[in-house]
Amino acid sequence: MRLTLSALSLFAVTAFAQADAPPAPPAVEPSTKFGIVFNLQNIFQNPGLLSGFQGGIGVQFGINERMSIRPTLSMSRSSNTPAVTETTTVANGMTVTTKSLTRPQGPTSTFGLTLGGDFLYRLLETALAPYAGGGLFVNYTSQARVFKDDTMMDQVTSVNDLTTAFSLGMRGILGVTWRVHPNFSLFAEYSLNILIFSSQTASTSTERTAMGETTSVKSSTPSSKVFEFSTGLSQGAALGVVVYF
Repeated sequence: MRLTLSALSLFAVTAFAQADAPPAPPAVEPSTKFGIVFNLQNIFQNPGLLSGFQGGIGVQFGINERMSIRPTLSMSRSSNTPAVTETTTVANGMTVTTKSLTRPQGPTSTFGLTLGGDFLYRLLETALAPYAGGGLFVNYTSQARVFKDDTMMDQVTSVNDLTTAFSLGMRGILGVTWRVHPNFSLFAEYSLNILIFSSQTASTSTERTAMGETTSVKSSTPSSKVFEFSTGLSQGAALGVVVYF
């Protein structure tokens, strides 16, 4: 009888303590309705990290399990600096040093900024799923070719060329996403860009000084484009990561 009363007392105390204890917090799971998007470098356009950078950041809002909206801001830059090479030769006890400038064929620097908004639709609800979508984008780009060649005696050549462009376009997107973790997913996609309108200005400036006399040639050429397609991998390929909260 004493054992039974002790067991009942222990049971009553335990039940009372459990009733007064606060409920355990529910497990926090990442939401599929909000995520931060990180666009990685386009290896088809900038294969190396030392010569340039390309990437972006954005947010992804889930409308439901399959539909989402994704605004992003992307930036790119590249650099191809001219190099001066020195060559030293010794002949008849005399040392002669000559210099030469390696001029880049294309621009010495580029910069690009793109603001876009896309609508995406998952074709499947599995962890690895293809998706399609489309959206609009606004883009600004600049390309500069700037160098100064003073490697020749009594002669200096300075080049300062700049091309800037502002464009508005739309794009169709086809990609695949892989939910590798409840908090992370990877994606790879390709977009077909359709340029609605683009305005471009190309200015050139070349100045030469030889034997104390300076001559310069300058020009500026505006142009515009309407409805142009871009299908290259260097323009439309993208890799990225989405972090869910």
